[in-house]
Amino acid sequence: DMGLALNLGGISLLNVEQMYQADRLAVNAGIPSINLMENACAAVAAEIRTRWSPRRTLVLCGPGNNGGDGLGVATLLREARWPVEVALFGSSDAFTGDAAIMAQRWVGPLVDFDADQLNDVVLVVDALFGAGLQRPIEGRARAMLEGAVERELEILAVDIPSGVHGDTGEILGFAAASSVTVTFFRPKPGHMLLPGRDFSGQLVLSDIGIPVAVLDEIDPKQWVNGPNLWSAFWPRP
Repeated sequence: DMGLALNLGGISLLNVEQMYQADRLAVNAGIPSINLMENACAAVAAEIRTRWSPRRTLVLCGPGNNGGDGLGVATLLREARWPVEVALFGSSDAFTGDAAIMAQRWVGPLVDFDADQLNDVVLVVDALFGAGLQRPIEGRARAMLEGAVERELEILAVDIPSGVHGDTGEILGFAAASSVTVTFFRPKPGHMLLPGRDFSGQLVLSDIGIPVAVLDEIDPKQWVNGPNLWSAFWPRP
């Protein structure tokens, strides 16, 4: 599971650029990027199956790697006999790289990207946009997320709730508060800073096989606060 106890602090935070760098360094160290994505999908699917029994689930998949994660999660849930459907924001042939591989593997139902698809769903997996989102959420993406909020559906976010800026925690346009967020390798500042922190719900940190040694090269400058961080500097009585 989580591997690192977030509540004790002392864990480095990686901003969006540093997280991309961590991925690149892992690949340079000989770890295929598809393996990192498969590990991320497995971590999210395991978290879902630990928390909930099989239930009608809609996975919202954006056009990038966050959507690729969502497709992989959907595939694993389907293999576990969950009633799961995928709504793509964009077309399946728009995927590139590892996300395209995940799109090819999905053989379950694809439904229209429309909030009406939420009517008989119990759980929503938010894999629309990850921490690297640059522009505000609007239009159809916003309408879908608003629909999930209006229906008070349980939401699990992949990486970070869509619309939360990974570096600042600010909301770009709109975000739907998730009850759980599964992120990978290290938390992002946006998980810890308000308002992003309030939208992330319970943060679960998953090891996806990135070697910890990459942190030596990245040299993070931000940390999770907590006793592990400051106990070494605390004056002894």
